[in-house]
Amino acid sequence: MRVIEVDGVDTEAAEVGNVRLAAAQRTSVLVTAHNNTSNNYIFHADMDTDMFDAIPDELVYNSTGLVEYNSKANVWKGGETDWSAFDDIVLTPYTKETALGFDVSYTLDVHFNQYTDALNHGTFNNITYVAPLVPSIFTALSTGKDALKQEVYGPQTNAHVVEHLQEVQLVVNNYDAGNHPFHLHGHHFQMIERGPAPYDSTHNPQPHTAPMRRDTVMIPSMEYVILRFRADNPGTWLFHCHIEWHIEGGLNMVIVEAPDVMQQRLHVPKQIYNHCASAGIPTSGNAAGRKGVDLEGLPTGPFPYPFGWTRKAKGALAGCVIAALIGILAIIWQGWRGKDKYKQVVSEAD
Repeated sequence: MRVIEVDGVDTEAAEVGNVRLAAAQRTSVLVTAHNNTSNNYIFHADMDTDMFDAIPDELVYNSTGLVEYNSKANVWKGGETDWSAFDDIVLTPYTKETALGFDVSYTLDVHFNQYTDALNHGTFNNITYVAPLVPSIFTALSTGKDALKQEVYGPQTNAHVVEHLQEVQLVVNNYDAGNHPFHLHGHHFQMIERGPAPYDSTHNPQPHTAPMRRDTVMIPSMEYVILRFRADNPGTWLFHCHIEWHIEGGLNMVIVEAPDVMQQRLHVPKQIYNHCASAGIPTSGNAAGRKGVDLEGLPTGPFPYPFGWTRKAKGALAGCVIAALIGILAIIWQGWRGKDKYKQVVSEAD
């Protein structure tokens, strides 16, 4: 079995024993048939059960098929299943591009924590994504020079503004206990390096001469990956985990790419504005639909629980201590008050 394409990027043929796919990833393979019909062969696809919090009893997580050469032939039972790792970073793209450097670099630390709404949220750098009132693309197109300011997109869009044709580096440290498939809209990124988290910023990565490119990368727990792309496609591009409930849980950020160039080149079809009007979605202004960096009315939160002894925590502890003392005093008082009501009972035998 030979891999010949991933995520729309053709590769030089690479022999593999298996292929691992995460949500949003695509892979094309070529399988060479045998020149005889003496056996039939089983193939199978297995779900990664580590991705489930709980496995439903009715879930069939192993799907098996048959490559049939001869309906009367036996199924081949020799050999062992090849579980060798499928490392996509060592693939070589058919159309080669020199490894990029970087003009700007963003380190993104991935966590899942309980927030002030008592729900678990995914975060980049302890910011969980909250959608703005005005979609970021309309903010980029309608705010003139202010579109170059990160603040106009709102504090919880986790927006990063990059200039046209800059070379951008993303260093993603996955500190969560689970694996995450991260997907970038608008680009194929170069896969520069992966390793155990956290990434050491003093380390100088040594990428392949022509790094593999794709648009979705699986980052295992407690590992990092370095991704690079050239900002040659103006737009507002989401970078997010492609597990659906993790998107809902806020594990997203926005790359606002060359908003000044967007204003010159991009034209949103009128029917899109009509759809937004029908849905009550504003299409101009900053994230709150206002001018400049005035974000009054923009929804905020949830936020991380604060660490340490806050006023609420101290008050709760004091309340518990007072309640416990009152309970102890009540027991003592009741015992003392009723001591004369009870007389010693002496048996007749004594």
